Amino acid sequence: MPRHTKEYLNKTRMEKSEGRFTIKGMLRDEFYNFLHLERRKFFYTAWDLTVRPAKSIKMVLNGHKKYLYPYLNYLLLIGAITIFLSVRYKFFVTGFEIGDESGWAGDLLASMGFNKQFRLDFGVYAEEFITIVNFVAIPFFSLFSGLLFSKSKFNAAEHFILNVYIAAQQLLFLLLFIPFMELFPKHRDITIGVYTVLTVLYNIWVYATLFVGKRWWNVIKSVLAITLAFIVQTPFNYKVFELLRPFTQWLDKIF
Repeated sequence: MPRHTKEYLNKTRMEKSEGRFTIKGMLRDEFYNFLHLERRKFFYTAWDLTVRPAKSIKMVLNGHKKYLYPYLNYLLLIGAITIFLSVRYKFFVTGFEIGDESGWAGDLLASMGFNKQFRLDFGVYAEEFITIVNFVAIPFFSLFSGLLFSKSKFNAAEHFILNVYIAAQQLLFLLLFIPFMELFPKHRDITIGVYTVLTVLYNIWVYATLFVGKRWWNVIKSVLAITLAFIVQTPFNYKVFELLRPFTQWLDKIF
């Protein structure tokens, strides 16, 4: 890359805007971003969110709004690619029955109208449409990161943006696992298992290093926030699956 181009990009990324994120401002920025698609920093963002996620996200939340690729655009782009590859080529489908909860959890979900067969069907959907599952879960991760790290002084919109970047990057990591799934097709469930562990650790790492406080205490709060978010988002994702089931079945027939 020419030196002057690199300097210009770095200068653009470091521009700082006055004022904090707000819901109204988020909607305005997204409208602006969708109308101005000529210059994007996708690869810079992918790299920064891999090696220094807390630092780069904090730059955005502290006012450098152009430092990373726009958060929703980043999620939608990676999410769309993930859905296409999953529906078309079944890269991420393992056949593992991830919806087969038993014991009190299964009984509770059954009492809410989600019987065992429904949960097993959801397991297939969750592997194939992981983008939608992650998108539905973002508000709950935002809620619990906000509650557990309330002293961080970030508002609801900023917690949402933080978790959008995390979810998008986790989907990007999933795309990077495709070669391993193709090289070891008989062990795809193990590959997905490794991916799941790595993404959870990534989430903990971002929370623990982004928020102010003792690192060990931040790790504990991160684990608690992620666990609570996962539990609470489950019935909501089941409901979304119930509503989208005809559409997902139609997509499967097309591809």
